[in-house]
Amino acid sequence: MDILNINSNTSAANNQRSDKSDNKLGQQQFLQLLVAQMRHQDPINPLNGAEFAAQLAQFNSVEQLINVNNGLKILQEGQDLMSASMTNSMAASLSGKEVKAMSNEVYLASGESANITFDLYSSAEEVEIIIKSASGAEIRRETLKGMPSGNSEWTWDGRNDAGARVADGEYIVEINAKNGDSNVDSLLFTKGSVEKVRYTGRGVYLLVNNIEIPIGDVQEVSDKTTQNF
Repeated sequence: MDILNINSNTSAANNQRSDKSDNKLGQQQFLQLLVAQMRHQDPINPLNGAEFAAQLAQFNSVEQLINVNNGLKILQEGQDLMSASMTNSMAASLSGKEVKAMSNEVYLASGESANITFDLYSSAEEVEIIIKSASGAEIRRETLKGMPSGNSEWTWDGRNDAGARVADGEYIVEINAKNGDSNVDSLLFTKGSVEKVRYTGRGVYLLVNNIEIPIGDVQEVSDKTTQNF
């Protein structure tokens, strides 16, 4: 007897449950269908034993897949907890250490200059350093000539293009490096001592040079006595 030929009331109830679960047949629904099928089978033409055995085997397979999926979910949750615990432990040990981390932000303290560190993937004939306010307004544009590949630094004196001192605070840095008409890939960094470690719902953040940096953006770590970036 076909499982689809049970009475209309049972079919309607199962269809309603199916719609609520995005048309996915769950473990409990599958068992209810088998029981309903046996109750409503034609006594003159009972359910074929082989067909019933096949349906039981299908139910067993569904149950095993559900169990495997639940096991994988538990395993993933355990790995996530372990990873978070290791990250938190490592972050605590970074306090006071010198780090080099990816960041396109720079903090200008009152009366001081700010170092801008960048890596060029290859040498560049021309490198433009553009400093913008937090709102995106351009403050300063400086062009450097004949820059080698690797790590380089430029010190911003805290002045705009007109030579006036700008307010202290956070600024955004952009790098445009070129060889003729070809662009040269680059990365911006900040280097300094980890002043504070902050744990948030979005992850762990380090305060370096008054800039908050996700711990995942840290590239290098060293003791103050052995700093060598």
